[in-house]
Amino acid sequence: MFHNHKKYFLSVYLLSFLITYHAALPLYINSSFLGTLVPESFIGFIFSLSSLLILFVLVGLPRLLSRFGNYKTMLCLIVLQALSLFFLSLPIHPVALVFIFILMQVWLALIAFNIDVFLERFSIDKTTGTTRGVFLTISSLAVLLGPLSVGFILSDGNFGSIYLISILFLIPVLFLAMKQLRDFVDPQYRIIPYRQVMREVLFARHPKDEVRHALFAGLLLRFFYSWMVIYTPLYLNTYIGFSWSEIGVIFGIMLLPFVLFEMPMGYLADTRLGEKKIMIAGFCIMSFFTATLFFVNEASLFLWAALLFGTRIGASFVEITSESYFFKHIESRDTETLSVFRNSQLMASIVGPLVASLILVAFHMQYLFIILAFILLLGLWVAGNMNSFSKTNKPAQ
Repeated sequence: MFHNHKKYFLSVYLLSFLITYHAALPLYINSSFLGTLVPESFIGFIFSLSSLLILFVLVGLPRLLSRFGNYKTMLCLIVLQALSLFFLSLPIHPVALVFIFILMQVWLALIAFNIDVFLERFSIDKTTGTTRGVFLTISSLAVLLGPLSVGFILSDGNFGSIYLISILFLIPVLFLAMKQLRDFVDPQYRIIPYRQVMREVLFARHPKDEVRHALFAGLLLRFFYSWMVIYTPLYLNTYIGFSWSEIGVIFGIMLLPFVLFEMPMGYLADTRLGEKKIMIAGFCIMSFFTATLFFVNEASLFLWAALLFGTRIGASFVEITSESYFFKHIESRDTETLSVFRNSQLMASIVGPLVASLILVAFHMQYLFIILAFILLLGLWVAGNMNSFSKTNKPAQ
């Protein structure tokens, strides 16, 4: 058991930053990398297949954690991730590269689940919004630095070098985990039939209805990400004509809201406003700015950066409130419920690229933005059904 909670949290935060940065380096070039291996219309299917496989693996992960523990499982996954990235940097057969790319996505998702378990183990409900806000802000800073770094590194179109460099940041992760987390005591994981948990989350009333609201909000947010992460860099590079160095600057500005707003919004959710009001504002902002992207055709770096910045203001509001609302209603041993929560987001990552691929058969990529804006309006209904203050929140006196 950890006696120094502050040191423990600092270790988990640092691990999260390094892991997220290693993943952020290739995040926005993944679709372009796949575009060198398969036709553009197939890219969405590869991302959907990755998410589908992650979903099936996450279903069985709580049983794996019960047998081997969260610490040992994460160490193994880090090694597998490093091997996958190494093979992606090699000039091997395209089919093999696609297969390895899918595995890389799977290992990364499972490592993120491990981090969730570490963080939730010692989180306190009344400060969950603040804790998750700090966690998400640190992760967002890493995501922000990723495309900025790629803009400097990727000058010759050698995507393999990005994957190779990202391995370097897994080395300190491995050593830090071995030093700081080896004494981690796993909670008594609840091994409940997955379908039973799914039924409870989707159909049961209080308290599972509160989890359900967070689940649906997270699903819409991941649907938004599934389109924006895959198709925005493709659109800016192929159709608008930005260079990768310009795209790196645009995305660096675009991701600033996650660093600027998630920590204070988490605090406000804990102390004054509650998650409901912040989430409603977030979905309104996301929808408005996403819709405006449909009408912009000129290669103005400032304009695209400003509009994409606006979309992420809304996304940062929704992300922190959905995470805070969810984790206030579960405990660290509820890995099955956590699995359902993460899998619901994966469903969006499966369905999103598939829907986008079908739309692209008949419409120009530009239309994805206006369609997505209308889909995001469903978030107003989801947030409207949440309690104004979760079980640990009280209105300001």
